Amino acid sequence: MYTGIRYHMRVFTSIILLTALSFQGKAQSTSTDAKAQNNEAQNNEIVNQQIQISKTVDDPNCQTDYGNEVNVVNTVIKGASEGCLEIKATDYIDLGEFFDSEYGSTFDAQIVSEIPGTDPVDPGTDPVDPTPDTEKQCEDFSNHGPSNPHLYAQSSSNSFVGDLVAKYTPEYKIEGLTDWKLLTTAGSVIPGSDKKYHYYKEPFDGWERNTLLRTKAGCPEYRDVRSQKVYTNTLEEWHGLPTSMPSINPSIKDYYIMVNSELEGRPLWNDIPVYNLYADRDIPNLNVRVNWNDFYSFEKYTYPLFQVRPNRDMMITTSFNVKKDFIIDVSDDGYQTASRYTVYRNYQGGHWSTATTLTRHDGRVTVSVQGINWDTDQLLVNVSTGQTYYNIQQFGNVFDLGYLPDGDYQFAVKTYHGHTINDRVIVKVKRPSIN
Repeated sequence: MYTGIRYHMRVFTSIILLTALSFQGKAQSTSTDAKAQNNEAQNNEIVNQQIQISKTVDDPNCQTDYGNEVNVVNTVIKGASEGCLEIKATDYIDLGEFFDSEYGSTFDAQIVSEIPGTDPVDPGTDPVDPTPDTEKQCEDFSNHGPSNPHLYAQSSSNSFVGDLVAKYTPEYKIEGLTDWKLLTTAGSVIPGSDKKYHYYKEPFDGWERNTLLRTKAGCPEYRDVRSQKVYTNTLEEWHGLPTSMPSINPSIKDYYIMVNSELEGRPLWNDIPVYNLYADRDIPNLNVRVNWNDFYSFEKYTYPLFQVRPNRDMMITTSFNVKKDFIIDVSDDGYQTASRYTVYRNYQGGHWSTATTLTRHDGRVTVSVQGINWDTDQLLVNVSTGQTYYNIQQFGNVFDLGYLPDGDYQFAVKTYHGHTINDRVIVKVKRPSIN
């Protein structure tokens, strides 16, 4: 038997829940019998899921997280929006530092005998044939190599995710979790190409792990340069956006901007890198001003990371650090005129998985989604309306959403073949002031 925690107050202490607890303003007593049962159960079976929760909860529709061992840090349950969070674990729940359940919110933590089964993530993979295919020729899957593998993790599906571009269907192995398995082949990376887009999804088991890639047995094995895990705090709240800016003389030019940045594991209050801004065409004298104070120029792009897209005339800035959300002015006439954009960023829960919304001063919205290989043709689908947007010509991961009212939107990102890679891409639209 167990009792839960349900309260409407601030929590300032770290509470280890090894057994059933009852909260009436503060923690009460524990059950010796329950503790003994828990210890016996822990001795009899291996803990198979240890998770860390770190997020802001503002949804009154209660979110439920499950695990054998659950650590909660850097988590706020918002009271103004009546946020609700429920946690169930078999062994313990640790409320660590910077946990806050605001007045008006609801938090429920329970020690249970078992966690419910979840629908398995469909990895879409087949077992590896013990006899390697003689038709397959070994390919290069090195990091930033010609196949441009992207191995990361995804919060919405609680999965390890990866993809690459290759001629043959390759194999992957997640160390300590899977044997060698075939990736799923969606089809040509773009129509008519002999290179194909391949991907995998594997349920995250709570442990940080590394992934290896190969064409087949006997070919070189490429171990990822970093291990992966799921981050649950995907930085969806606004942060750092300037409240006022000097006025500009607005102008609108015919180009698209792609934002390349990294939010993985970053604290909300820190400056967060933008690796580059890309322009989809060559524009003389193109420059960008960040939050009115920092200036960067666009230069001709020469690094051969894009292998498939037909148009190679791109421009790129150097990297810079800035708060998560910010304002940019883009100009090609020394800022006599400029296009102003609000830049909103969040991420999908793993390495290089940022989703960036650019809202221009006239309300035009473009979105960069770092998930599917950026050479691949893609779709962005509004989950509420079903409206589908196709990527622009130059970048597979940039979408022109037209003119949208200020507000929050949820999209699914798919390959153009219809394979859904993530059904939760958050877009937040906020038109910047120009006066």
